[in-house]
Amino acid sequence: MTATLKPIKRVKCTYQDCQASFDTEKEMKRHKKYSVEHDYCQKCDEDFESYDELANHKAYRPDNHGKACRVCGEEFKSVSGLKRHIELAHRVDQKLPCIGCGEEFYRASLLIEHLEFGHCSMISSSQFQGHIVHKFLITQLLKGGPEYDRFLQKISKHNAAVDDEDSGGVSLGLMDEEAEELHDVEFQAIKPDIPAESINLADKIPKPWPLLPSQAKSVDADSGLLSPFSKLSVDGDDDSTAVASTADESYVSATSRQFKVWGSGRSSSTLFPKAKPTPTEWSIAEHDQQLEEEHGINILATRFWDPTSTDYNAERFFEPITGAYRCPFPCEQAFDIPADLNKHIMDDHRITTMRCPSCLKKYRSATALVAHCESRSSKCRVSQAEDFNVFLDRLTGGFLSVDEKTRPEFIYNPTVTFRNSETGVVERYKPPTASYLQYETTKPADWKEPERKTGCTIGGGGGNRVGLPPAWK
Repeated sequence: MTATLKPIKRVKCTYQDCQASFDTEKEMKRHKKYSVEHDYCQKCDEDFESYDELANHKAYRPDNHGKACRVCGEEFKSVSGLKRHIELAHRVDQKLPCIGCGEEFYRASLLIEHLEFGHCSMISSSQFQGHIVHKFLITQLLKGGPEYDRFLQKISKHNAAVDDEDSGGVSLGLMDEEAEELHDVEFQAIKPDIPAESINLADKIPKPWPLLPSQAKSVDADSGLLSPFSKLSVDGDDDSTAVASTADESYVSATSRQFKVWGSGRSSSTLFPKAKPTPTEWSIAEHDQQLEEEHGINILATRFWDPTSTDYNAERFFEPITGAYRCPFPCEQAFDIPADLNKHIMDDHRITTMRCPSCLKKYRSATALVAHCESRSSKCRVSQAEDFNVFLDRLTGGFLSVDEKTRPEFIYNPTVTFRNSETGVVERYKPPTASYLQYETTKPADWKEPERKTGCTIGGGGGNRVGLPPAWK
């Protein structure tokens, strides 16, 4: 059967790659409007090569399209409606790597779920919970007040040995009148044990610094010129002549020994015999230990309260007077043995529910509350608060931070001119911009790098692994 050719009609489609033809121009425009292959603006009667160009065209034509979204081209009557549409319909994907295993996530709630429910191979669920508890405790202490003062009393071991009182001494029991009579008594000045005549001033003259070997020749040349005049005196005093000659002799004798000092390779030890040796390698651990001995523990960077951490020491919270161990938290409970204190911290000071500070809704996990903050619903405005970054840092234990940035589509936002159809006046127009919340992965202040698991398997797949260090310091 032979194919029949359709005759070409009077009106052809304006797109070059489209072979469709129609009897009337109205039918052709209707075809371009509803065809998925054409990006056509019916109000302005303009053709575009791509949908992005069509959406961008609508954004810069408020006279025909109102407030149009430059991402999808949907039109709105108000700026608030446009921004609300962009926040809900066009979210910006994040790139949030896990600092433990390195896996990336495109939502903040997915990263927190990965950490909170133990999906990370390097950071356990209890460790993530510990960072949140640490943030909560530090926030309570840094508010000041009696809780912080009481905490300092718990960790201070040397308070009893420090005397802060300015007053002191022993009273003589004298009345004011007797004290005034003591000022009237004349006392002779104390005379020195060594008479002034026996002091040799030449020994008190400071010795010059040793000269460099390059200056040796100049010293020999100058000493020959100065020696005939070193014993002369202006007023003819023999003592001054002796002092000058002695000083000159000591100067020459000192310079004669200078070359051995600089050339021996031990100049620093010879010139500064009491100086401490230069450390071969700077150690962060030794530096932190020195700071702790001088100023006490760093409550921000150490897990002083966590029984599972190496920074924890139950003896720091022991009270010798009562013979009990006090809880480092503000609960002020006392225990007879460290084991009871450790059990109390691990069981009673775990956060079970979290509340949104804006809408006051309660959540049983940090993942649910972070997802609530990401949704940016119309009822809750917690993500638009000025201190949202502080709240997010406390909520996630220091693993997340946030910053508001302009969307990439709105960075280039020029001002255009158009003619107002109602007034006929040419006006300037700049499309509204939209922002988004850029989340970033951060390291908590008390973070310690986990040790990578290494080892070998003995006896095939079912054997035991040896040489495995602990997964957490």
